[in-house]
Amino acid sequence: MMFRFGPFKQLDWLIEGGKARYDLSGSDLSPKWPGIYDDVVEDGLIDNKAVGGSRELISFLAQEYDVSEDRVLLTNGCSEANTFAFLSSVGPGSRVLLEKPIYSPLVELPRAMGCRISFIKRRPDEYSFDLGELDDKLKAGVDILVLQNHNNPTGKGLFEHQQKEIASVCDRYGVPVLVDEVYRDFTLQTDEDGTMRQQIPSMVSNYSRALITSSVTKVYGAGGLMAGWLIGPRRHIRRAAHQKLMMVPLVSHLSTGVALEVLRRRGTVLPAKFEEIRSKLRLVSMWAKGRSDLFWSEPDGCPVGFLRYTHDLPSAEVCRRLLRERSVKVVPGEFFHIEKGFRMGLNVDYNVLREGLARIDSFFDEL
Repeated sequence: MMFRFGPFKQLDWLIEGGKARYDLSGSDLSPKWPGIYDDVVEDGLIDNKAVGGSRELISFLAQEYDVSEDRVLLTNGCSEANTFAFLSSVGPGSRVLLEKPIYSPLVELPRAMGCRISFIKRRPDEYSFDLGELDDKLKAGVDILVLQNHNNPTGKGLFEHQQKEIASVCDRYGVPVLVDEVYRDFTLQTDEDGTMRQQIPSMVSNYSRALITSSVTKVYGAGGLMAGWLIGPRRHIRRAAHQKLMMVPLVSHLSTGVALEVLRRRGTVLPAKFEEIRSKLRLVSMWAKGRSDLFWSEPDGCPVGFLRYTHDLPSAEVCRRLLRERSVKVVPGEFFHIEKGFRMGLNVDYNVLREGLARIDSFFDEL
């Protein structure tokens, strides 16, 4: 069977959609990590060909997620982790239930594998699940449920009580859950001693059949490292590790070594960045309250959120016109399987964000 992927409209838009003076299309941070490269690079790290990557990073992640090391697989970014999560779990004809809205590769990967795709909606404005609907869909037959924590594009998290409710329904039918957790660390909180602790637990803490994926991309702004991981039940990790060995056997020891230092030093860098995010979230929230035709669902600590509008126009047209007429770049909801809204990223200069909102104001005023 030949894999045939549908278009990746979001990435096409980000790369080729055009330049904007007020670019609110991003979804990650860009913190500086001084001194790490000099501290980490040593003889043998660049030419190390041992399969598996940094054993120290594996040990760190095992402690972080409270799992044994044989349940951790290092990958070349979160996208590769998602790929092997699917390859180790489903195949042609498998029934895959996905949340909606959703990051489109999580739809296109299983679709290209020949899986049967269905959706369950996160409903605005809270973008939460109807557990009765989830029960009905799982009862009808599902091989895996796919979620995000936080959701992309809304920035809404799945807190512990929500995870336990979902796990209870899934356990009733023996359905595994894949959760892309690449945004979860946006809700890290700093204790008085400077230690950063999770406000939202990982799904692996609340469900024995959970697989989770993540990386140092979104929260840590270190996408160039291509350092990610897949964590799950041992049988899935063994299967995924064998598949990875046959397809992309290595991960970079240099990248995983640097990623470990980024994670170790997050308490010295992230708190100030998170305070910036909070101030920008307050700005957007106050701005949106001043309009009757726009609805902003407050994200849970993320620098991305979804803005719905009441006007009867497709999101792709709205975003093209915002770019062409106001030089403001946001991401159409259509790319996330949701309409009449767009994703906004807040990781820009405060004044750029404020002017971008003013230009969005003027655009919708003219409608």
